[in-house]
Amino acid sequence: MIRVRMAALGLRVRPQEPCMSTVLPPTISVLVSSYNYAPYIVEAVQSALAQTQPPLEIVVVDDGSTDDSVARVRAAFADQPGIRLIEQANAGQLSAWRTGFAASRGQVIALLDSDDRWSPEYLARVTATYQQMPSADFVFCNMRLFGTVERDLHAPGADRDLGLSVVLGSFYPRWQGVATSGLTLRRELMGRLLDLPPAMATQWVTRPDDCLVVGADIFGAHKVYIGEPLVGHREHERNALAGYQRSRLQNARYSYRVAGMLAHYRQRAGITDQWLSCAKAEFRTKPKPRLRELGWYWRLLGMANLPLLQRWEQRFAIVGHYLKGLRA
Repeated sequence: MIRVRMAALGLRVRPQEPCMSTVLPPTISVLVSSYNYAPYIVEAVQSALAQTQPPLEIVVVDDGSTDDSVARVRAAFADQPGIRLIEQANAGQLSAWRTGFAASRGQVIALLDSDDRWSPEYLARVTATYQQMPSADFVFCNMRLFGTVERDLHAPGADRDLGLSVVLGSFYPRWQGVATSGLTLRRELMGRLLDLPPAMATQWVTRPDDCLVVGADIFGAHKVYIGEPLVGHREHERNALAGYQRSRLQNARYSYRVAGMLAHYRQRAGITDQWLSCAKAEFRTKPKPRLRELGWYWRLLGMANLPLLQRWEQRFAIVGHYLKGLRA
């Protein structure tokens, strides 16, 4: 049942993973969004150029910077044919992504903020993950914070197959991602996520990664997490959200913005309350779910319009799957 409904979302549904040797590695376009980070932009682009697995192209979109970001990029990379610089009037990061996406050609889009950087082996790991798991639509990576803070975002660990999260994302959205520079998406998925109504798109001048991370779940993306911190996320006083404290009024407006985005994606995907009955099947797409994930799906089954006995049968089934994952 869930596979039929996944196909209805327009994303690929494969019966099984083919042998890696038969799957070609995807081409990757790096998309750098730039706005007034002149001291850092060259280092960011250089980290993309220094990859052991070179990308197909690097597209830098300057979103109307008023500093010398554009001049620095031109001076540093004038002799690099694989780098394309696009300038636009200031319209926010989501608009910059749309511009860069339209100019790109890769099968996978790797996003990079202009104040962050990648370890040299980052794209090689991303490419290998997509090649090993051709059903993956969304691969994201652990981060190392640097600058005013020096620590890993999450403790380094094994890679994780997060499976599907359509029901979770639609009815009990959880953040299953990282900040922009650790996100990669297949082209088809990113195109669908960027297709927002004009009035809604203008609301996402900042924090548009919310749209990608949560919207990908609703659109049926198969997510995979790389546990090694191969992405450097710079902490500094000029971060867009550094030291930013929202008032209660701003918090409420942000909540409205998120609610509108979620409603739009749910409507696009055709999600109804009947999908709650797929919670058990969805949970089983996660090979080694964690205890908190078990709790999420326990709650989802409580929302489902199921006879009492069937609800408890399904709850016992997801507990069994969780315990099986612990033993694997």
